[in-house]
Amino acid sequence: MNLALHELLNVHVALRGHPIDYPRSGGLALARAGHSSPVDAVTEHDGHPGRASIEWRSHDSAILGAVDEHRLTEDGAEAVALAYTHAVGRWLVKRRLRRGEYADWLLQTDGQSLALEISGTMTDDGRGRLKEKKEQVTRCTLPASRMAVVVAFVQPMILAGTV
Repeated sequence: MNLALHELLNVHVALRGHPIDYPRSGGLALARAGHSSPVDAVTEHDGHPGRASIEWRSHDSAILGAVDEHRLTEDGAEAVALAYTHAVGRWLVKRRLRRGEYADWLLQTDGQSLALEISGTMTDDGRGRLKEKKEQVTRCTLPASRMAVVVAFVQPMILAGTV
C-alpha cells in the first residue's frame, strides 16, 4: 500500500484551507524520527499484519527547531492516519470533531460514517496507546462506526483497530 502524504489535499478536499498543513506535518514528523522519503512502515489492522510505503515531499529541516514537538507528532500522525484510512477503506474527511465527541475526525464513504481517533508517538510502538484510543472512541455518540489509529514514527508503524 502506498501512502502519499503530499496528495492528502487532493484526496481529502475538506482539508483545503485548514489551518494545519497536514502533508508537511507528516513529512516533518517522519524526518524528525530520522527517515527519508519513502519509508517502509509495518501496519497492523485488527491484528492483521501488512506493510505500507509512506511518501512525502522534503521540507527544510530547520523548521524542526521552530515547531512544537508534541504538536508535530500529533499533526503528523493525523496526516498518516488520514492517508491510511483512505487507502484501506476509501474514507474521506467530512469534518473535524469537537472536544467531547471522543474522536478526532468524522469520515464518510458510500453513505457510511466513521468516527476516527488518532494518536502519534515518537517513543514506543504504540500498542498500549491503541488500546486506550479504542476505549476512548467507544464513547463517541455519533451514529458512526468507530476506529482508532496510532502512528509510531521511530520504527514506522501504523496500528489500527475498529470497535
